[in-house]
Amino acid sequence: MLMPFRLFPNPSSHPLPLALYSCGLHEQNYQYRPMGYPTLQCFINFGGYGTFHFPDDKEIVLTPNHALLLPAKAAHEYYPGSGQTWLLGFISIYGTAVEPMINGFDLPFMTSIPLKPAALDVMSHKLTTIWQACMNDSPGIQGQLSIQLYEFLLLLSEHVISHKNPILPNQPKASQDALQQAVQFMKQHYDENLHISNIAHAVGYSVQHFQRIFRDAYGIGPHAYLQRVRLEQAAAWLESNPEYSVQEISHRLGMETSYFIRIFKKKYGVTPRNYRNAYAYRHQLQ
Repeated sequence: MLMPFRLFPNPSSHPLPLALYSCGLHEQNYQYRPMGYPTLQCFINFGGYGTFHFPDDKEIVLTPNHALLLPAKAAHEYYPGSGQTWLLGFISIYGTAVEPMINGFDLPFMTSIPLKPAALDVMSHKLTTIWQACMNDSPGIQGQLSIQLYEFLLLLSEHVISHKNPILPNQPKASQDALQQAVQFMKQHYDENLHISNIAHAVGYSVQHFQRIFRDAYGIGPHAYLQRVRLEQAAAWLESNPEYSVQEISHRLGMETSYFIRIFKKKYGVTPRNYRNAYAYRHQLQ
């Protein structure tokens, strides 16, 4: 369901922890906001892709199944990719608890946030509920919307795929370089029979030391990181290569099919087949 932009600047008689300013879900065109937006904004990409550009020349490409949080008054512009139909959901929130709640849910600002496959249906339903409630001018609607906004942020936090950023401030430069080489090697050779011992020796460390510094830097061990790379590639194949069967994808990754299905479902919450079907269904609606 597409929802045109709807403004709801209807302040309550008393300050609310969360209050709705605007919301919608529709095909997005170019927007230029040199002074930013008056409130915090949450964007969710439901289809296509687009680019957010900021004054320091930072750019964020927002792809499907990703969210983006922008603080109030952060200058920006955004536009769809060439030839893209960009379906962007958005909700703008203000109130006394907005930023403390975002921090409490450990949601990052100014970062493309990956979401679980089931997130789009859940978040679309919640966004629709809030959008429809904007038409209600009954007494107490602001308080009811405040509760809905809390549930929206809670649902968002529950559907975020956690990714540790490879920031290594406490590592010596030699260790940083070695770890970056190791990660690059994994991304280039994920479809080969890689052994962590071989990767460790290739970058000049013992297996034990390599595993320790890798976990310190990335928050997970090298084997788990390699598995994540493989599963993300599998998700990309499921979306863009319908001719690849689930069995073929598992073989391309060097995995036994039943094991691949099990760990894919553990990561994304659905089987590979259902992931592909959900992706195809969303694109039929566009």
